[in-house]
Amino acid sequence: MTRAPLVIKLGGSLLSDPRDGRLQRWCERLAGDAAGSAVIVPGGGPYADAVRDAQTHWRFSDDVAHRMALRAMDQCGLMLCDLFPALVACEDIDALAGHCTAGRTPVWLPSRQLDFSTDIPRDWTVTSDSIAVWLAARIGSPSVLLVKSCALPEGDLPALAAQGIIDPHLPQIAARTNIEVRLAHADSPF
Repeated sequence: MTRAPLVIKLGGSLLSDPRDGRLQRWCERLAGDAAGSAVIVPGGGPYADAVRDAQTHWRFSDDVAHRMALRAMDQCGLMLCDLFPALVACEDIDALAGHCTAGRTPVWLPSRQLDFSTDIPRDWTVTSDSIAVWLAARIGSPSVLLVKSCALPEGDLPALAAQGIIDPHLPQIAARTNIEVRLAHADSPF
């Protein structure tokens, strides 16, 4: 029996400083020794921040901001695959397991699948954190690892959501799907 791959969300904050080596260490490991063991869900990074800034100035709807943020995740995913060519960009959920079985690490681009989906709220209560849990439930992965650059205090998911460490929807979707969510600091070993 084939085990479902782990879903690893690489936070957009890992893109904040290309010189710190955090993003490089995680991607090199996932494309090298750990290839095929995980699916990467990219955060939106500076592209999602640009959506937030534009919405503040132009006051367009949360629904459109959500769709733009999904594309921000796509953009980060495409960037990762260009910087680390052993990673594979993949829009098709049904193809993710096949890439892993073949020893490759796919980077999931979510906009095609979630552009009009109402499976999750279509506002800023959902970020790539909850989207990673949604994907894990869809592909049968029992757990998600969220890699973040901020300090990670002790606490359950509701407490972490209240502190802004994870998005507000994550405790609900994790409980509903029974997906285990773990957090790792970007400096920690994989």
